[in-house]
Amino acid sequence: MLAPVAALCLASLTTIAAGPEKLTDIGAAMTRAKTEHKLLFLQMGREDCENCQALRAMINKKQVQLPASQFVYADVNCDDPATMKVFRRNFKVIGSTLPFVVVASPEGKQLAAKSGSGTTADFTTLINKARQKAGVAAAKP
Repeated sequence: MLAPVAALCLASLTTIAAGPEKLTDIGAAMTRAKTEHKLLFLQMGREDCENCQALRAMINKKQVQLPASQFVYADVNCDDPATMKVFRRNFKVIGSTLPFVVVASPEGKQLAAKSGSGTTADFTTLINKARQKAGVAAAKP
């Protein structure tokens, strides 16, 4: 009986440590953020984009912290016309280099945005700026 309980606890800890589930549908991500009262971290890019891959790696290695208790993480394809329509209707990113990154409130209000590559510090600053605007405590370095 103890083994199933231990396995369940381990699975829960693994989920917590892994950070938020990556969504690939912009509408579903916005709905989840609103329903779960979490900030939305939205990465708009391409699978073969080096800058996009670098950001994904920073998130996967937890260099850029997106705790599942605070964030919904969406990594969406900019080549999908329906996705771009929703993105343009709701968000504005200045610049033309991928990825386009937006941090939004649970209600979908854009709090911070960035275009192009960046360091872990750049994305952490972006997230902390959004947290400050949302009235959420900034992450500790």
